[in-house]
Amino acid sequence: MLESLESLDISLFRAINDGLSHPWLDTFFVAISTTKLALPFYVAGLLVMIIVGVRNRTSTRGAKLLWCAGLLVATITLIDKASHYFLKEVIQRPRPYLTLDGVHQLVGSGGGSFPSNHAMNTAAMAVILGWCMPRLRPYAWLYAVLAAVSRVYCGVHYPSDVLGGMAIGALAGWGATLIADRWLQARH
Repeated sequence: MLESLESLDISLFRAINDGLSHPWLDTFFVAISTTKLALPFYVAGLLVMIIVGVRNRTSTRGAKLLWCAGLLVATITLIDKASHYFLKEVIQRPRPYLTLDGVHQLVGSGGGSFPSNHAMNTAAMAVILGWCMPRLRPYAWLYAVLAAVSRVYCGVHYPSDVLGGMAIGALAGWGATLIADRWLQARH
C-alpha cells in the first residue's frame, strides 16, 4: 500500500514538474513560490487591516480586522516554526531533487520535504482571510493552491508534501478563527 502511494506521489510529481514545464510557467511559478516577492504585499495587507481596524475598533468589523491581522501573524509564525522544528526535523523526508533524477529545480529550499511550509502557511492564510473577509475567500484559496502547485512545479516538494501542508495549515487557521470567534462573541 505504501509503495503504491509513493509511486502515485512520484508519478504526480513528474506530471507537474516535467509534464507542465514551460518557460512562461517557470517564470510564473518561481514568482508565486518566492516568498520575498510576496512579502511587500503581505505587509501592505496587514497594514491596511490594522489601519482600518483601528479606525473602526468600536465596531465588530474593526475588531475582526484587528483579530485577523493578529491571527495571521501569530498563526503563521507559530505553525511555520513548529513545522520546521517538530515535523521536518523528525520526519526528515528528502526533497525530490535529492532523490529523483532529472528534476526541474527552479528554487532553493531548506530542511526536509514534509510538510511544505509554503502550502501550510498559505492555507492558514486562506482560512483566516476567508473568515475575516468572506469576499476574499476564493482569491485567497486560489493563491494557496497556486503556491502549493508552485512548490511541486519548482521541484522542491512532492504532491503529498503540499497536501499535508495544506491540511495542517487549514486546521491551524480554522482553530485560530474558532478562538477569535469565541472572544468576539463574548465581547459583543
